[in-house]
Amino acid sequence: MRPSSFRIVFRGLALGFLALLLTGCSATRLAYSQLDRWIAWRLGDIVTLNAEQSAWLDARLEAHLAWHCRTQLPAYAHWLRALRAEVDHVPPNHARLEVHARQLERFIEAVLEQIGPTAAELLARLDERQRAELFTGLDRQLAEARTEYLDPPLERRQRARAERLASRLERWVGAMTPAQTARIHQWSVAVSGQTAGWLENRQRLHTAVRDALAEPDPGGARLRLVRLFQAPASVRTADYDRQLAHGRAEAIALSADLLKLATDSQRVQLKRRLGELAADFDGLRCADAAVAATAASQPPSWPD
Repeated sequence: MRPSSFRIVFRGLALGFLALLLTGCSATRLAYSQLDRWIAWRLGDIVTLNAEQSAWLDARLEAHLAWHCRTQLPAYAHWLRALRAEVDHVPPNHARLEVHARQLERFIEAVLEQIGPTAAELLARLDERQRAELFTGLDRQLAEARTEYLDPPLERRQRARAERLASRLERWVGAMTPAQTARIHQWSVAVSGQTAGWLENRQRLHTAVRDALAEPDPGGARLRLVRLFQAPASVRTADYDRQLAHGRAEAIALSADLLKLATDSQRVQLKRRLGELAADFDGLRCADAAVAATAASQPPSWPD
């Protein structure tokens, strides 16, 4: 599994690990132990850190990963088992699915709260050349995302979005039925308007970081960055908030309908995969999570 491209510095830990969790990657122990190396490696794609900055970041990532293993993994395992029990509810209960969705959001918020000060301090330590390199890389990623997700004709984008989701789901439940495929396409059509809003919001985040770094008072810049990193929703527009609410409602409705349409074999496979991942989290030892700090500096090997 190759996680998605590095979106923005301060979201690496949260989204990197949750990408691992939600795509059902195998060899969880190996992947988790290399998470801090993966974040540093992906960061190196867009900005070159000097030796002092790299050593400082390595130590901070090790501390964050130890916190994450100690405080978050048990909650993830509990959540996965609660989600597993939901599979047996036919028809699925929308209110309970809403609770599960909110719990996932709280996981992300907890990680952002934890790593916000580190991300702010890292950016504050960059010199002018590194900052220019960082924003050049972020601008390049944004342009690539526009080309991939916004430029193609609408119907092609809708089809590609549906195919991406079906591919992810098949890792959990096996091949989609025709009825499920049709429902996924219906969902893709319903959320088509969000792509432009998502890209515009990413641009606002980049601009907000630029503005904070341009502040002449270093202490004030750090405070602005911490607030931004811990609460990225602060840059959202009212229109984008409405888009997100719509997309969230559509996602919950889709989840309920796909569970309703699930075959017996799909339910069995989904419960097995959720149970295995929860057991993997239970089996991880937090001492193992720090092994990445002493590993070689080559790119981490993510299992398929």
